[in-house]
Amino acid sequence: MKKLKYLALFLIFAAFTYVVVANIMTWQNLSLMQIQTVPNDSLVVGKDWSPKVGDSVQFTCRVVAPPQVSIGGVYHTLLRGTNSWTCYAQDTSNSVYGGIVIRQGSRYTNTFLQNVDTGNIITVKGIVQDFWSTAFSNIDRSKSGYLTQIALDTSAAIVINSTGGSRPTPKLVTIPDFAVGDYPNAGGSINYVGGEKYEGMYVELRNLTVGPGLVNRQPFSLVDTYGNKLYVRDYSNFFSTSPSPAGDTLRPWSIPAQGTIVNYIRGVIINCNNEGVLGNQLPYVIVPIYPNDLSLGGVPPQLSSPNKTPGVPTPTDSVNVTVTVSSTTTITGVNVFYRINGGAFTSKAMPNVAGNIFAAKLPPRQLNDLVEYYYGASNSAGLTRLLPADTSISKLFYVVKASDSLSVQDVQYCVNNGGHSGYENAIVRGIEGIVTADTTDFRNYSCTSCPGGAVTAPARVIIQNGTGAFSGIWISGPPTDNLVKGQRVRVKGTVTYSYGVNTILTSAPTDVQVISSGNALPAPEILTASVLANSKAGGDLTIKRWESVLVKINTPMWITCVNASRGTACTTVEPLIDTTFRRNFGEFLVIDNSNVQARVMLPGGNHTFTNKWDGVTAGKTLLTKNDSISFMQGILYYAFSNYKICPRTNSDFGTVTPVGVRTISNEVSTTFKLNQNFPNPFNPSTRISFSLPMFAKVTVTVYDIMGREVRQLVNENMNAGSFMIDFNGSDLASGVYFVRLTADGIKGTRFSDTKKMLLVK
Repeated sequence: MKKLKYLALFLIFAAFTYVVVANIMTWQNLSLMQIQTVPNDSLVVGKDWSPKVGDSVQFTCRVVAPPQVSIGGVYHTLLRGTNSWTCYAQDTSNSVYGGIVIRQGSRYTNTFLQNVDTGNIITVKGIVQDFWSTAFSNIDRSKSGYLTQIALDTSAAIVINSTGGSRPTPKLVTIPDFAVGDYPNAGGSINYVGGEKYEGMYVELRNLTVGPGLVNRQPFSLVDTYGNKLYVRDYSNFFSTSPSPAGDTLRPWSIPAQGTIVNYIRGVIINCNNEGVLGNQLPYVIVPIYPNDLSLGGVPPQLSSPNKTPGVPTPTDSVNVTVTVSSTTTITGVNVFYRINGGAFTSKAMPNVAGNIFAAKLPPRQLNDLVEYYYGASNSAGLTRLLPADTSISKLFYVVKASDSLSVQDVQYCVNNGGHSGYENAIVRGIEGIVTADTTDFRNYSCTSCPGGAVTAPARVIIQNGTGAFSGIWISGPPTDNLVKGQRVRVKGTVTYSYGVNTILTSAPTDVQVISSGNALPAPEILTASVLANSKAGGDLTIKRWESVLVKINTPMWITCVNASRGTACTTVEPLIDTTFRRNFGEFLVIDNSNVQARVMLPGGNHTFTNKWDGVTAGKTLLTKNDSISFMQGILYYAFSNYKICPRTNSDFGTVTPVGVRTISNEVSTTFKLNQNFPNPFNPSTRISFSLPMFAKVTVTVYDIMGREVRQLVNENMNAGSFMIDFNGSDLASGVYFVRLTADGIKGTRFSDTKKMLLVK
C-alpha cells in the first residue's frame, strides 16, 4: 500500500513537472538551412530525415504559399485540407535546404497562421517532424523518403514581421535533380542527394511534355527529352479536379492532355512517399500553387513509325518514305525534307495514303550518295512537330548501295548523333565477323529477388569485322545462341534499334552460317576514359562508333565511384546493396590519367567481380572505391542512358589492388592523427592510416614535390574511428611525395597534417 501511495505522489509530481517544463520550453533559434540540411553520406543511403527531428525550434521565413487565399473578399482553402492548415515557407536568403512545410494539425484560430499571405515574413515556433506515412505513428528508420515539416506550436500567435511582398525567385532545376528514369516504374532511381536540398522550396522546370499520371492525386507527369519523369501533385485547389474541402475549387481546371508542351512549371517540391502508390516508392513531386505557375503550349501532331522501302536503296530505286501522324486537331500538312551529300534541303509534300499514314517518294541517287531526311507535320492549331524532334542532333539517312549485302561497318555507320543505323528495319545479308563474345560471356541474366528489385541483362553475341570504328555489332535471335568465340560467321537478319543499340535480329537457322572456327579475336581498341566518358549522351558519335567493339583502357585507373547509381552521388567508399530508390545495377566508375570517368557494368558477365549490388559476396572479389585496376577491357554497350564497358571474364580485368579506405576500428580516438605511411620508402604500394575523434569532413590527398595534386584518396564525411588506405603508386615516377590529411569536425574544429613519402622503383 505504501508503494502505491509513493507511486501516486510520483505521478502527480511528474505531471506537475511536465506542465512547468512545457510552460518554460526553450526554443532553438535556427535558420531553415540548419533544420533541413542532411549530409550527403546519409542521403546516398536514403536517410533523408532532418537531423533536428524532435527539436523545438524558432525561425523566420517568407511565406511561399499560405493556407488560404481571398477571392472576392471570401476566403478559400489554397492548400488542401478540411481540418488543418498547411503553409509552404522558405528562408529569406533563398538558399538551398531553405524550404519547409508548416503544418497546424487543427484549425485553431489563436495562431493566426490562416491569416498570412504570400510574401509575408513571419516568425514561427514548432517541433521538427519528418512525415513518412499515416501507417506509422513514429519514424520508421528502416524506410526512406521523409517530408520534413514543422508541427506548429499552437499556444501562441505567430509573429508577422512584414506584410506584402512576393514569392522568392524560383530555383531553376531539371528532372534528374530529383529522379532519373521512369520512376517509380522499373529502371528509375530517386535522387535524394540532388533532390533533398530543394525539399519545400519553390522551383521551376522548363521545356517538358505532359505524360501519364498515377492514382491518388498525381494526375499527370512531366517528361523530359530523355524520358525522365517527375509527377505533379494536385495539393493546391487551383490545380484540383476533386478539391478539398469539397466544392472549394478555386477555378475550373482540367488535366492537360498527354503530349502537351509544358513551357514551364513552377511549384514547391515535396517528398510524397506517404501516398501508398506502387509500393510506397513515389519520389519527389512538384506542387504548382497559383494559376501562373503552369504555362502550357498546345498539342502538336504526333509522328511515329518512320519507314522506307526498299530498306537498302540501290541506284535504280525510287525510295518510298512513310510516317504515321496523329493530332487532336486537323492535320494541315505533312512534308519530308531531304538533301543529298550535305547540300540544301528540298521539301516534298506527303499525301495521306491510308488511315494515319502519309507517304512520298524520294528520287533515285547514285551509288554511295548520302541521303539525309526528316519529317514535319502541322495542325490547325498552328503547331508543328518534327521527326526526329531535334534535327540539329539527328536526321534519318541512308547511303545508296549496290545491293543489300552489307558489312558490319555499313550497318553501324552513323552520320550524326542520332545513333540509328541508316538501314533500320531493313533485311540485310552477308554480314561477316568474328565472334568476340558469346552467350557464356553475356548470359541471359535475371535476378528477380535482388534487394533493389528485378535486374536483368540480355544474352548477347557480338561479332566484329576487323578493327576500328563501327566494326562491332550485336547479333541476336535463337540461331545465334550456340555460337562460340573465335568463329567467323556470315549473318542475315533485320536491322533493329533497341534502347540505343543497333542489332541484327536473326530468325531462321539458315540466317547464321559458320565459316570457320578457332580464329584469333580482333585486338582490342586501345582508348582512354575520355573517349569512353560516362558523361556522353546516347548517339554521341565520338563514343557511338565503338558500340559493340572490344575496347580497352590500357593504363592504370582507379574506382572513383563504386556505386554508380543514376540518381545519387558517389559519396560512399564501401559498396552499397542495390535498393529500390538507388538503382546502380552493378555498375561503377573508373578514372584514368585523362581525369575523366568511364562506366563499367558487372551483371551478366562470366566473372567473379562484384560491388555487392545483388548482396552476394561469397566467392566474389569485392570492389571498393579507390581500388586500382591495371587495365580494363570489354565490349562497349549502351543501356539506361549510359555507355559502359562490359567485361566478359576475369581476364578482362587487370590486376586489382585494394586502395580503398578500410575501417580499422570503430573505437573513438581521443585525437586527430595522421600516421607515417608504411612501408616508407615503398614500391609501389604503401599503407596510410589515420584516426578521427569525431564525425568530420575528411580529405586525404597525395601531392608531388612541386605541390601538384597527384591523387585524392578521400573526400567525404566520416564517422569517428581509425582508418587505413592502401595507396598504389605504380603509375608514378620515383621521388618524394606528400600525403595530407584535412579534417573539418563539429563546432569549427579543424585538423591538418602532412607526411613525406618516398617512392623508390
